[in-house]
Amino acid sequence: MSIRRWLFVFLAVIGLAAMAWTVSRVDLAQVDPAAVAAQVRAAGALGPIALLLLLVLQCVVAPLPSEPLMVAAGFVYGAPWGFVIAWLGVIAGAVLCFGLARWFGRAFAARFVSPQKLALLDGFDEGSARTATFFAVLSLRLFAFTVFDVVSYGCGLISFSFRWFLLATAIGAVPKVFVFTYFGANVGARPSWVDWTIAGGSLGVLLVVPWLVRARRRARIAPQGTGLG
Repeated sequence: MSIRRWLFVFLAVIGLAAMAWTVSRVDLAQVDPAAVAAQVRAAGALGPIALLLLLVLQCVVAPLPSEPLMVAAGFVYGAPWGFVIAWLGVIAGAVLCFGLARWFGRAFAARFVSPQKLALLDGFDEGSARTATFFAVLSLRLFAFTVFDVVSYGCGLISFSFRWFLLATAIGAVPKVFVFTYFGANVGARPSWVDWTIAGGSLGVLLVVPWLVRARRRARIAPQGTGLG
């Protein structure tokens, strides 16, 4: 069994055990989310550390989702601190994926990400301009949320500077982290449609921007391709 499968099995067992213990000991109907959040905050530094570790783990074990953890960070610690915790966790996880791929190579990375997905960044290897690669990685961070971990592993396999990878990741992770931690921080604070509108609008902008860029490029190229016969 591969490392990835072992990790999935381990996490599944831990999760099921935690659920079983919760169901047997806690009356879920009487659980107050605000009280639970207060208890987590009362744990001091253990709470943020646990969230950071979980965010790092979900990055390594692609493709586990990070969004629920971001929402939880916002709910427990509020928008500003929840954003900081989630952003640092995502960055740390991306850096670890990059380092693992660079240190142990493609065969190791392929245990967590399929070779077909890893090949997405191969075109930016030897000979690609550093600036072009930077903006390509930044664009993937901003507009392609579902391949976040794939990009982290893939960048470790190509000749791409770590500092530029870190910069593109730090900037590109901001919108996604903001949207989900903001949503978590404002759950129940006002009508849900307000938060959904803000979240949808923020993500919508990220989806519309690349479409507008492509449309503008086509508009510039079109006159050049037409002529009188």
